[in-house]
Amino acid sequence: MWESTDGAEGVVPLDWTADRRNSVCEISPLRAISTHLLSPVIVDLLDIATAVYLADVATVRGSHEEWVRDIRISVPVREPDLWHASRQDLCHLLYVLTRDRIELDLPQGRPAPPCPPQEPTTPPDVDCVCLLSGGLDSLAGAVMLLRTGRRPLFVSHQSGNPTVEAVQRRILAILSNHWPGQFTAVGIRVSPSQHSSQALPFPAPQLREKSRRARSFLFTTLGAVAAQAVGVSEVYLCENGILTAALPLTPARVGSLSTRSTHPMALSIFGDILERAGIPCTVENPFIQQTKGEVLRTCLKPSLTPQEIGASVSCWAAGRHNRPCGGCVPCILRRLSLLSAGLPDEACMVDVLATPEQYRGTEAYGNLIDLLTQAATFMTKTELDLLLEYPQLVDLHTAGTNVEDTVRTLKRHAAEVYAVCEEHFPASAALMSMDL
Repeated sequence: MWESTDGAEGVVPLDWTADRRNSVCEISPLRAISTHLLSPVIVDLLDIATAVYLADVATVRGSHEEWVRDIRISVPVREPDLWHASRQDLCHLLYVLTRDRIELDLPQGRPAPPCPPQEPTTPPDVDCVCLLSGGLDSLAGAVMLLRTGRRPLFVSHQSGNPTVEAVQRRILAILSNHWPGQFTAVGIRVSPSQHSSQALPFPAPQLREKSRRARSFLFTTLGAVAAQAVGVSEVYLCENGILTAALPLTPARVGSLSTRSTHPMALSIFGDILERAGIPCTVENPFIQQTKGEVLRTCLKPSLTPQEIGASVSCWAAGRHNRPCGGCVPCILRRLSLLSAGLPDEACMVDVLATPEQYRGTEAYGNLIDLLTQAATFMTKTELDLLLEYPQLVDLHTAGTNVEDTVRTLKRHAAEVYAVCEEHFPASAALMSMDL
């Protein structure tokens, strides 16, 4: 039995294996192409990541001071001694990603039979794994690998969002049209799912947490599992350097209010866990020192049409509307980056960039002001000033990332934002100029 415990909410049982299961972890598409045995340790890691993801979904955050949650998760494992040695690193990783106080209990579980490969009729011809979310940067990573002659296995997490899954299928069709036969792809479903009327309870969709900061732990774990299944060691998790640095837009957005899904500190800790577990796998982000505009100019624009690039989805509210919301931070950043790369603008539900005053008092307006203010800060302050204002930059140095290179990336991003606003969105440029 897998459980997530919160002092205020009691115990939520999580199960994806028994008749009363209330969730699903379906790796059969991966096993169908596997050429290598999944070790007990990698299956343990998948169970831990699945439990953490489901607990994250099931435990709603509060507002303001109640944003941080206390969660205790118990996951029976096959190698308890090994995971006891890694438990502190696991909890630290989850803190880096979520800023929650998460405790892990990893008791001895019943020995499980090995997960043998199913002897695929034609073993996949792959030399690396690339995580494919449906977003613009993951599409760019896929194109980068295919353009250089690599033979990736694309791995997607299917969370039950039909819009995102449709986007993932469209992207694979586009890639297949340009590079037929050069890649393999699997989707792995991990999500709440009521197996039967007797299934264990799980919070209804409207009562689930939407931020899902722990999802990247599951996503990266799926990459490691896939790498072992097909006998490769390289996993690519692609994200531009601005979102990777994860500097808070404002002092009010510290901690997990800023997503840290590809932060170098998280990837470094995850690498240490893999090494201690004897899992021969490295996770790389090739775009760590590129702006989103640069990712578009160097990887996507030379290879795909604007319509094909537009098939990706960056919106945090994907599936809630028939087009991108236009007001979340990823939507605003995407529009600015597309125009910076000389690509067509996108139609969104709101156009806060063009007419910001029309949305004053809304979350979209707040996101725009925060993004423009941060860009102005990047443009005007010295590296020392930025280090003092953003102590989070020290985390990058600790994880082995060159801070000077990161600061230069931040300043190039700020210059892109200002140039696009001046040319296309004078009302937003005026707001930015107030901070220069």
